[in-house]
Amino acid sequence: MSELARELAREWLTKAGQDLRVARYLLTMDEPPPESVGFHAQQCAEKALKSYLTLHQIPFEYRHDISYLIDLCMPLDEDFERFRAKADELTPYAVEFRYPDALPPIPWSSVQTAVETAGSIFAFIKERVGPSP
Repeated sequence: MSELARELAREWLTKAGQDLRVARYLLTMDEPPPESVGFHAQQCAEKALKSYLTLHQIPFEYRHDISYLIDLCMPLDEDFERFRAKADELTPYAVEFRYPDALPPIPWSSVQTAVETAGSIFAFIKERVGPSP
């Protein structure tokens, strides 16, 4: 893998970490907005997966579908399978939940799970991409 790919992968991972920090911070608010918390959790997972793909120079479409990104990662590391079940729960936070008439209200437990899942995906990929220099 090229040094340029590694650097760009780290930049994706930095952005993913920022989204995770925002999601976790929002959880500390009085009456946090569930759509915003979920959005940042989804963005963390999406950017972390794109970091991994960038590192391995695997092209990807700019889509918000976590399952699609996991499918692209699977040939490189079958351990990504552990996130498949939760992927479908994260994806709607990218777009669908942002509109008032799209879906029913989000249960609070789902939002907390979204942040936990994003954190797990982020940590898993950070181990593989490596820390920023």
